[in-house]
Amino acid sequence: MSKILKFFADAQDDIRRTVDGLPNSGGVKSGTLNNVLAWVLSIAGLAAVGVIIYGGIKYLTAQGDPGKIKQASQIIAYALIGLIVVMLAGAITAFATGAIGGAAQ
Repeated sequence: MSKILKFFADAQDDIRRTVDGLPNSGGVKSGTLNNVLAWVLSIAGLAAVGVIIYGGIKYLTAQGDPGKIKQASQIIAYALIGLIVVMLAGAITAFATGAIGGAAQ
């Protein structure tokens, strides 16, 4: 068990030395990049919610037509999948930037 822990500790130390040796990113601060990503994910999330509302309106105005109900249901389902993808992208981005930031310290 101690060999495994030593292996991971050495790997983390190697990552820290590698990250510390990387050149500057040309003046773009990580806070700026995080702000841009937050805006992009927010806009994508709002768009997904807007499409869900649009699908709901189409569903309510279908008037029992099976074709229109199916189309509205597909719009809502795809928008929900898109919203899940946006939320996962935000989580993965936060995890990756936290892991890289933690390795650099």
